[in-house]
Amino acid sequence: MSAPVSKLCPSSDGTIIYAEAAGNPVNPSVVFAHGFALSGIVFDKLFADTRMLEKLYLVRYDVRGHGRSGKPVVADGYASSLYAADFSAVAKEFSLNKPVFVGWSSGVDAVVALITCDICSHISPVPLTGAIAMTGPLVAATAVKAMKPKGLEFLPKFYSSDAVTALNTRVEFIDALFADPDNVPFAVKAAWIGSTVLQNPEVTTAINAGHKPDGTKLVELGAKGFPAMVLFGTEDELTDGGVFAAEARPYFTDLEVAAIEGGRHSVFYDNVDETVRHILSFCLRVNGKRRL
Repeated sequence: MSAPVSKLCPSSDGTIIYAEAAGNPVNPSVVFAHGFALSGIVFDKLFADTRMLEKLYLVRYDVRGHGRSGKPVVADGYASSLYAADFSAVAKEFSLNKPVFVGWSSGVDAVVALITCDICSHISPVPLTGAIAMTGPLVAATAVKAMKPKGLEFLPKFYSSDAVTALNTRVEFIDALFADPDNVPFAVKAAWIGSTVLQNPEVTTAINAGHKPDGTKLVELGAKGFPAMVLFGTEDELTDGGVFAAEARPYFTDLEVAAIEGGRHSVFYDNVDETVRHILSFCLRVNGKRRL
C-alpha cells in the first residue's frame, strides 16, 4: 500500500487544485469532492479506513474556491467547464483511469454534488465508471427541491460581510452536519469550521453566480445504463435524500439507493461502517468485481 501523496494540480485556467491520494494505485480508483464551503479534510475517516485502502485507490481534492485550492473572485472563474478541467487535472496528476466520482452535499447552488454534471458535459468520452451522490442530487433541478428549511437558512448568511453573522453562521452550519455535534472532537469541528473561513463572502458570491451546471448529458448517460448511487441519511436536517432518489429514478436505469437509517448529513463521519460498505460494494461492482 502506497503512502499518502499530495499534489498541486494546475487547471486549464491556471488555478491550482490541491489533491491527495491514498491506497494502492493498482486498485479501482474513486475521487471524492467535499461539500459547500468545506475541504477534503472532511473525508479523513474514509481515508484512514483499512477496508477502503485495501480495495480502492482513494483521491480527494479541494474544489476551486475552497480549502487549499485557488479561489477566483469573479463569476467567470467558476464556469462549468472549469470544474470539469479541475477534475481532468487531478486525474492526470494521479494517472486515474475512469474512477468513480463521489460528490458530497449541496447548497442551493449544488456546487459540489453536480460536478458530475460538469464532467459529463465537457469531457468526451466520459472519464467515469460511475457516480455516487452522497446526500446530494444527481439531477440538476433537484438541488433546491430537496433543501429543507434549515438548509435554506444558511447560504444567504454566508454572503454576509458582517463578521459576527458570518462567524456564527459557520459554527451553526458545522454543528448541523453531525448527528451529535456535542460529541464531535473539538479538533475535528475546529478544522471543519476553519475550512469555511477560508471562503470569504466575495468568493461565495462568485461561485453562486458562475457555476451553472447542465445535467442533460448525465441523464442521457443514465438512461443508457451509466451506474449511479444516491446515498443519504434518513434524519438529515438539511436535505431530503428521498427527494434526491425519487428525482433520479426516472433517468437512471442502473441506480442504487442507499438510505442509512438515522443518518444525518455527514453520513461518512457518523455512519462510517455503513457508508464504507455501500461505497465499496458499488465501486467493486461497477469495476466488474464481486459484491461484498
